[in-house]
Amino acid sequence: MRIVRLACLLAAAVLLDNCSSSAGLSGSGNSGGPISAAADTWTWVGFDDAYCANGTTTGIGVNLHPGASRLLIYMEGGGACWDENTCYVADTAVNIANGYGAANFQVESASTGFLSGPGGYFDRGDAANPFRDYSYVYVPYCTGDVHAGANVAQYGTHATRHVGFTNMTAYLKRIVPTVPGVQRVVISGSSAGGFGATFNLWQTQQAFGNVRVDLINDSGTPLPADVMALGNGAEALWRANWDLAATLPAGCSGCATDLSAIFGYYAAALPGSRIGLLSYAQDTVLPVYFGITTAEFTAGLNEMLANQFLPYANLQYFEAGGAGHVLWFVPLLATGAVTDEAFITQMEADDPAWTSVHP
Repeated sequence: MRIVRLACLLAAAVLLDNCSSSAGLSGSGNSGGPISAAADTWTWVGFDDAYCANGTTTGIGVNLHPGASRLLIYMEGGGACWDENTCYVADTAVNIANGYGAANFQVESASTGFLSGPGGYFDRGDAANPFRDYSYVYVPYCTGDVHAGANVAQYGTHATRHVGFTNMTAYLKRIVPTVPGVQRVVISGSSAGGFGATFNLWQTQQAFGNVRVDLINDSGTPLPADVMALGNGAEALWRANWDLAATLPAGCSGCATDLSAIFGYYAAALPGSRIGLLSYAQDTVLPVYFGITTAEFTAGLNEMLANQFLPYANLQYFEAGGAGHVLWFVPLLATGAVTDEAFITQMEADDPAWTSVHP
């Protein structure tokens, strides 16, 4: 049986009749320097130095808001793969064989269940949307490595580019000069994109220098080493075949044995930034990839939150009770009287009352 793919396969399921012209024409992706694109319109920007797993080039989507002082970078999810079976037989990650280009983006940017969803975090017409006046960058996913890799792995006859991290390096070189007056950046993502946002926070902060960079990780939850040891042993292959040693922050010594240690590292290294985690108590997808039970996931989530979040005021979490996966596209999902939209709004408003929410 195929492993269930991670969150943003929801986007891949969009009906083709949503493929309208709401996405703009391709922007100046290969010319270097700032990106030029129509205001408040999703526009595809191709890059000649960013690659999908199959070796084809890819790019990003932008939606630039005139006069915006803040930027939201969102990283797409869609599974993960780390060997011949997962990448090319079980097909546990999106866009591995066929890549991702302008046509894919046209579908996703037009989808009312995804980037064009009414009442969502990309809806500029929603007065309650905390990001309505931000510029947006959308980072698609076609490398199978949770946007964290810097390696070309050979799986049978397939040379597989796990280069999500190095792609982000290329994107940041263009993104930073595109928003010269930005005063705050939020990097986010769902599922595999949540992992990606987390693992790319440090290079995003480096690229933007003194500009504050916050993180919102939706359902991309690294678990403590003792819980991962109960699973299928895939983490060792992730580290080797994606070359995580080359992309994890050098100062995070604990990351060498426990990927969840990256949260505590950020809490100390970026005390002026805020980091939020969104998760279901019983995630329905991650345990399959980790090779653990739902109960073991919940225990691992609780252990991670106790060790990596509770000691730090600048790290808070929103936990939804029950079972599910991905909260970003349901902003009115509530735990008690608090929605995840309210949690994120408080986070980005620097509300001193911002605090963790749990069942």
